[in-house]
Order: sequence, then C-alpha cells, then structure tokens
Amino acid sequence: MEMSVKQIAQLVQGTVLGDEAIMINQVNGMAEAQADQLTFARDAAYVRQLADSQAGAALVPRGSGTLSLTTIEVDQPDLAFFLVLRAFADQLKNPPRAGSHPQAVIADDAQIHESASIGPFCVISSGVRIDEGAVLQANIFVGEESHIGAGTHIYPQVVIRENTEIGKNCIIHAGACIGSDGFGFVPMDGIWNKIPQIGTVSIGDDVEIGSNTAIDRATFGVTRIGSGTKIDNLVQIGHNVIIGKHCAVAGMAGFAGSTTLGDQVRVGANVGFSGHITVGDGSTIGARSGVMRNVEPGAVVSGLPAIDHKKQLRVMAAQLRTPEMLRRIAALEKQLEALKEIKDDETKDNS
Repeated sequence: MEMSVKQIAQLVQGTVLGDEAIMINQVNGMAEAQADQLTFARDAAYVRQLADSQAGAALVPRGSGTLSLTTIEVDQPDLAFFLVLRAFADQLKNPPRAGSHPQAVIADDAQIHESASIGPFCVISSGVRIDEGAVLQANIFVGEESHIGAGTHIYPQVVIRENTEIGKNCIIHAGACIGSDGFGFVPMDGIWNKIPQIGTVSIGDDVEIGSNTAIDRATFGVTRIGSGTKIDNLVQIGHNVIIGKHCAVAGMAGFAGSTTLGDQVRVGANVGFSGHITVGDGSTIGARSGVMRNVEPGAVVSGLPAIDHKKQLRVMAAQLRTPEMLRRIAALEKQLEALKEIKDDETKDNS
C-alpha cells in the first residue's frame, strides 16, 4: 500500500510543509524510518530530533515551522499517527475465507453463519451459535451452548468453555481461556472440597482480551466484562467479577472473586484486587498496587495498600529520607541522654 503525503494530510486534516507528492508505504519510529516512510514527533523536544531522521515525512505539532524534511502539521500528532497506522493496517488485512475447514470438528446442531470462518482443528460443541463474519483460527475449542457474536476474531489455542456469551467485534488473542472454573474450595475434615462452579461468563461487544488471560466462570450467576473494555496479556479475572464498560486493564493484573469495577476504570500492570470490593467509575489504579478496600469514583490511587496517589508519592519521598531520619533520631537521642545526665548531676549537687 502507498499513500502520498497529500493523501495522508487529508486523512488527518493536516497542513503540508514541503513536498506533498512524496509516496509513503509504511510508518516507523523516528530513528528507524526510511525515505519512503512516515514518522511523528509529539512535541517540540522530538521535533528537534527530526534533524537526524531519514524519514520521508513526519507528523508534527502545528507551529513547528519549516524543517529539513517534509512535515504535516496537525493538532495532535499522536492521534494523527494512530489514524495513519490504522489505515495501513486495514489495507494489509487478508480476510479469511468463509466456511469451515474440513479438519474442524463441528457438532451437527451447531449453528454457524455461512460467512463465518472456522479454521483447522477447531472443535465446535453442541448448541454453539457463531454469527456473521466471526473468525476462529486453528485449534480453538468452543463448549456447549456458547455464543460468539458477529465479527469477533479468535486467535489460535483459545478455549471457550460451555455456556459462554461473547459479543460482537471482539478480539481474543492466542492462549486465552474464557469460562474456566472459579477458584472455589471449602475445607472439611482437613481437605479442600471443590465448590461446583455452575455460573457463566458474558463478554460484551468490542472487547479485546490478551494472550494467556484467564476469565473464570461465576460460582453462580455471571462473570461479566463490559462492552469496549480492553484487557492485556496474562490477566487473571476470578469468579463473579464484574468489569464495566470501556475499562483498560494492563498485563498481570489479578482480580479476586466478586471484585466490581465501574465504567472507564484504568488499571496498571501487576495490580492485585483483594475481592468483594467496588472500584468506582473513572478511577485509576497505579501499577503494582494492592487494592484492599473500595475506591471512590474518579479517584487516583497507588501503592500497597492502595491510597490516594498524591499521598502515596509523599510516603515514597519520606521512605527515601528514612536512613537520614534514623541518623538524626540517633543523634537527638544522644543529645537527650547527655542533657539527662547533666540534669541528674545538677539534681545531685542541689541535694
């Protein structure tokens, strides 16, 4: 695929300074870009670095002025670069052929839309419904009575257990497991007895689930992921967890059972939730935090245990001063001991 600088400027509503006829066939980072590629500079500091770039053209903030290479001035270079990247990615897509591979195993009563694509070695169980334009690549298991919505794309080695509901236009990356048993056990007579996990999982529309993420089925009721939510790789979501709409969850986060997230919550990498807590709409959880109690809507928290982020920064700054504070305390203790000795001597003299 190729686009001229002029065409790119029209796509991002930008202004060309330089040669608008240059043809661009790819996007790349500032240091790696070549003469037929586009890069971007998000602010003035990066604009100065363009002097050393071999790129054919660059997206820059408005007001950057004439540079040594052709530029497209835009209001938001990051957003403009995303739009161009998406345009190139869309052109590179090779839609899979509709129909089922002869080496797929499909139950007689499964309902598969004629436009869906089922790859080799997929197993489609009894009562499954797969809607228009869905794509299942190789080696995917879909359990009984599950439903996969229109336009959803599932990559190889995904397991979708029974009675799972997956919405429209979702993306599920390789190795994910949806609907595995929740971690429920009760001790009796010195041994752990398994609690039957008889609930389901419901995934909304436009949800993306990363590689090797596990979403457990509810003990009873539903584990639910809201529409528009994006989940990174290696995330553990326990039974009966509710995650709202348009949330973003970074890698290696872990949700203990019955955690509830509101809408538009942002969760950093490696965050742990203790379970049976509620995180309010629009809140942000810093990376490597431990959330052990409810979080108010719109709050920004971090640390272990997670507290207000600004307060946590003060705590961290105080921790860095701890060695010096301990030395000062030791010195003060010595001074107090010396003053005590002087006072004791004065008391003896007066007596």
